[in-house]
Amino acid sequence: MEYVKLFVIRYFVLICLSAVLYLNSIQRYRQHPKINKCIIFITSLNLVLSIANILEQYGKDNLDVWFTTFFAFIGYILRPICLYFFIIMSGIKFKKTIWYIISLIPLLINIIIFSLAFIPGMKDVVFGFELSQDGLYISFAGGPLRYTSHIISLGYLIFLLVIAVRSLKSKHLTHFLSILACALFVIAAVLIETFMNSNGEYFFLHTIIAVSALQYYLYLYIEKSQIDSLTGLYNRETYYLDLPKMEKVVTGVIQFDMDGLKYLNDNYGHVEGDKALSTIANAIMSIATRNMYVYRLGGDEFILLAVKTSEQEIVDATHKFRELLAPTGYHCSTGYMYRANKSVPVEELIRQAERYMYEEKARFYKNSPFERRKS
Repeated sequence: MEYVKLFVIRYFVLICLSAVLYLNSIQRYRQHPKINKCIIFITSLNLVLSIANILEQYGKDNLDVWFTTFFAFIGYILRPICLYFFIIMSGIKFKKTIWYIISLIPLLINIIIFSLAFIPGMKDVVFGFELSQDGLYISFAGGPLRYTSHIISLGYLIFLLVIAVRSLKSKHLTHFLSILACALFVIAAVLIETFMNSNGEYFFLHTIIAVSALQYYLYLYIEKSQIDSLTGLYNRETYYLDLPKMEKVVTGVIQFDMDGLKYLNDNYGHVEGDKALSTIANAIMSIATRNMYVYRLGGDEFILLAVKTSEQEIVDATHKFRELLAPTGYHCSTGYMYRANKSVPVEELIRQAERYMYEEKARFYKNSPFERRKS
């Protein structure tokens, strides 16, 4: 009971966080299985790490060298595994199986190196415990390879930072800042426990990992509320939030409105209509560069806001969209405007682009058998 009490006191915050993460992950598992699976793994590994830490303490108090070594070994090998699942949760996709295998190699090396601790005479190279001469306590002995786990963990964290930087291409800074915060929190905890914890009085790394996982989980949950579920584009609410922030930097606008959606829905069903909207959304995303933001305003209406781009880039994007859409058999009216004069409000730019779009739409319905949608 003494060690159960020690576990509860030392890791009370972690236990509470774990309960929250488990409940949310199980409740929402079907919505985002990959993310929730990673959360469950990370939470479970943190709890196992914490239990191993308590059992290591039990081994020391009972002067059991092998028992202490075993649970210290568990701690060394599980830390980088926990961070590896954090990387998987961040959304990285390995295009080839070989890269997935390569990403696991550091974990395998870590296990092999720390397994050497069970070989007599290797504690001066890796780590180990030994009974003092008077038999009153267990002392730690470690060689240079004991930092392998920390180095691999830092390597994964640096890789996580690279993912954060790459996420800047996804238009919004929130993903970058969320991953950056998680990585910096854990890096700070790893460094403190590595270089400032010689007496073993700090036990917050597992809790920091859980806090970071919860923070990132909340970010992903909030992000999903900003995304249109059908197309994967940013939704109308996000558009209205972003527009005021982008007032000074928007240089161009492209408006999109699908033609013939009512005909598709009435004659082939809404499933076909949804398929058409998804196809159009994919085409728009294909033309969007790093400085272009795409939103679904609702129904069959889309808008692209271009930031710090030239007029030619906007014209080229419009032409490329038409080329991509042509083989699909769908039609989408477009209208674009470029802001050469920054004194022109973005709202005026949008109105002009919308006017050109409706002029193209009127020409389409005039020369097509489709019934125009009634607003």
